[in-house]
Amino acid sequence: MALRLNGATSGYVELNAPDEAGSNTLTLPNGNGTNGQYLQTNGSGGLSWQTVTDTNTNLTRLTNVSDPGTTSVDFTSIPSDAKRITIVFDTVTRSASGSQHLVQIGDEDGIVTSGYQAASGYMFYNNTANAEGHATTKTGFEMQHSSAAQETGMVTLFNPTGNVWVAAGTQIGGATSNWSAFVNGGRRELSKTLTQVRFTTVAGTATLNGNFNVFYEV
Repeated sequence: MALRLNGATSGYVELNAPDEAGSNTLTLPNGNGTNGQYLQTNGSGGLSWQTVTDTNTNLTRLTNVSDPGTTSVDFTSIPSDAKRITIVFDTVTRSASGSQHLVQIGDEDGIVTSGYQAASGYMFYNNTANAEGHATTKTGFEMQHSSAAQETGMVTLFNPTGNVWVAAGTQIGGATSNWSAFVNGGRRELSKTLTQVRFTTVAGTATLNGNFNVFYEV
């Protein structure tokens, strides 16, 4: 059986019940709702106007740090529900060579400085393909390039489960006439929720300059 509502001048709107309808009552809400709302059921016949919730992942950028002139750059305003964190650095230099750049992570107890499973290596060195690299227990997610020349790139941290963080990074470095491309990656499980990240060097004594920033997604 159908309920037909005729238009004032022409046409109609018709509501049809299924062939075996049983007994069912739908109660409409008061008013018309607002623009963009939808009609939701509570599963018991009650209908109400609801607003669509945006569930898209939001990318948040922390405050940029430029030419700090310090041995490390810390970002501590990372929320506990962050699932992906990207450390971006541009034209970064250090005061001494022989000590690679390094990304470390930490929790409420501070930066963790040991126990990283990490590897790094060149993709191209002096315009030649190269497989140089190493994998061992490290003090952080280090980058292969050991020159004091500038470096630009990013390291992205992923949280697959619990307090486990997996890193993957790509960078370029060297003199403007002789660039090298290199990669790094690794894994570290924290005992508590991650709250901070640090950009520093393996030795921890070289002065850093350049541009640093962190983006996170929840």
